[in-house]
Amino acid sequence: MTGSPFDPNTAPKAGNTGQDRAAMRADMNKVALKLHEAGIQLYGFYKIHDLVPYWNPLGFDFMCDNWRQLLDAAGKAPRLGSDQIDMPGYDPWLKAGVKSVGFTQTGKAPHVHLDIAIDRPGLCRIYILEKDDERRLDALRRARVVTARDTEVFRKIYRRVEGLGVDLDEHIGSHLEAGRLVLDGINFVAKDHNRLLDVLTNLKYPAGNSVFFRGERSGRGHFFGNASFLATEGIGFRQIWQTFPEERPVATTDPRTGPAMDPKASARFGDSKNLPDLTSVHCAVSKRICNFHIDEMGFVVRDSKGTIIVDPDALRHIFVELLWKTDLQGKLPFWALDNVNFMIPSSPTDFSRVGVSVDVAKFGRVSIALNGSCSVDGKMETSGTLTLGFKF
Repeated sequence: MTGSPFDPNTAPKAGNTGQDRAAMRADMNKVALKLHEAGIQLYGFYKIHDLVPYWNPLGFDFMCDNWRQLLDAAGKAPRLGSDQIDMPGYDPWLKAGVKSVGFTQTGKAPHVHLDIAIDRPGLCRIYILEKDDERRLDALRRARVVTARDTEVFRKIYRRVEGLGVDLDEHIGSHLEAGRLVLDGINFVAKDHNRLLDVLTNLKYPAGNSVFFRGERSGRGHFFGNASFLATEGIGFRQIWQTFPEERPVATTDPRTGPAMDPKASARFGDSKNLPDLTSVHCAVSKRICNFHIDEMGFVVRDSKGTIIVDPDALRHIFVELLWKTDLQGKLPFWALDNVNFMIPSSPTDFSRVGVSVDVAKFGRVSIALNGSCSVDGKMETSGTLTLGFKF
């Protein structure tokens, strides 16, 4: 005897019992109470809905209709500190590429953490960092709320861009956040992104040349210049390095002004200290989000005839700054990304060596580094050196 065919309309349905629902409400109330301890009363003050609870860590996602007010309150809450962290364990926001502003409770553990998405308006989440997941907030965060404007990263980028003729205060609208390094830069939503695009496009040096090379979405224009913006969201701008009246310098010295050390010999000890500042401002502008950061190695240059050139220093930018220090964030510990440096043939090493350098110790203004490298021109000579550096 065969049974009747399966009918989804009459099949038993799984559901939470009243006791299960009560337990989930109690857990979510526990998280909300921790947020209240930090200075934000979530229930009754904000229009929240579509709550989705989870455990390990204990918390819930939710939609907030007045999320801008929540963001403003979080920035002013007396016991919340700005803290950009990933959720312990599996983080669905990280996997989905959600950009957010984060805040962590200060004081004794356990701490509550609040994330507010900046690219998906209204999406928020709060969860509790248990003792094993507790992050050590530094003394500054424990003492007061840290805003992006308080960071050294923001101040350096603000001064650098202001020196080029752009006042960022005129363009920063909301959702300002600062990264760990000037290479990470600052993110914000522009007051008027089209106006910012016009300002950067038309910005000139005193001699009348454009400050920035603007990337194009189409295949027309400067092929290699446009290719350098493949990892850029929105319209990209790279500061143009002026080479004239002299050619772009490499790691050489003028015996009239300093010791005439062989640049290929000094390259064994790392980057030459005789070069001018070769860093470059890089901007990305879109309606959703804007980013300003400083690349350690600029590579878009203009020669004496006004021709835009992407020089070989682009290789160092790609391998060291983009692939190593940026793309591997979250996959490798920061101490490795900050202290392990790769030597790529470039201007600071006279295009003569390839290798690796490790910062083994830093004591205030004193640093010690181990360098291992191999020459790439002529004989395949290898060397290992110890560098002792001082900052005055």
